[in-house]
Amino acid sequence: MALDLRDLPRAAVEELHRQNPWWRGSSARPIPPFRRWPFAKLKERLLQPIAPVLVLRGPRQVGKTTLLEQLISALLNEVGIPPIRVLRVQFDELEWLARAGPDPIITIVSWFESYISRGDLNASADRGEPAFVFLDEVQNLDNWHIQIKALVDHTAVQVLVTASSALRIARGRGSLAGRIQMVEIGPMRLAEIATLRELGALPPFQPGNGYAAWRSVDFWRELVAHGARHRATRDAAFALFAERGGYPLAHRPGVGWEEIADQLVETRH
Repeated sequence: MALDLRDLPRAAVEELHRQNPWWRGSSARPIPPFRRWPFAKLKERLLQPIAPVLVLRGPRQVGKTTLLEQLISALLNEVGIPPIRVLRVQFDELEWLARAGPDPIITIVSWFESYISRGDLNASADRGEPAFVFLDEVQNLDNWHIQIKALVDHTAVQVLVTASSALRIARGRGSLAGRIQMVEIGPMRLAEIATLRELGALPPFQPGNGYAAWRSVDFWRELVAHGARHRATRDAAFALFAERGGYPLAHRPGVGWEEIADQLVETRH
């Protein structure tokens, strides 16, 4: 796909093509097969949205970017979304974004609409061909929430945002009232550690929300029995959590703990 330099400088266009290799029929970088627990929920909400903006919030190194890449891969390869309907923008480095103008989100999506999707995004959505916009670490932009509000108020796109700064996201949350669904992700759960370390399944006793069943004595009896059935796996997963914590990197097989610990300290700076 030839680079179209209208409306954006060459450096910005080249960076967007690098971040979105599926536009030119190329593969993205290899991604881990292990999917953290929000994956299924985020995928469902992208395909059956209840709000135009999904925010995946959590500290660094818990797997937000990996989840974003896994979701893009699933949309392209499992759901069959055409590549020209998917835009991903990484906001960790702002130098190239500064060349896109004072409102880079709006400018980039407009460029995407004109030169990649090559058609009105609202008309495409009316035909059942939605577009998906993924914005990674968007809180690095001062007015991110204002731009996203303007975007979803006038353009039929489904937006997924990742962010590490709870304070910056909280500051912009009011502007997006009624347009946002927040998903919090933290360190790995014991069930995730059990799966990643191949200890066995550790299914939740109550997968969904709600407490109506808590009033039943049978609920608590069955809960005790459930815990007893999975005691060995649960205790083994907890031992690993107590030893190494809940960051995915800490449970990577084949790497010594001292080296992993040094890397975790380095990435917190």
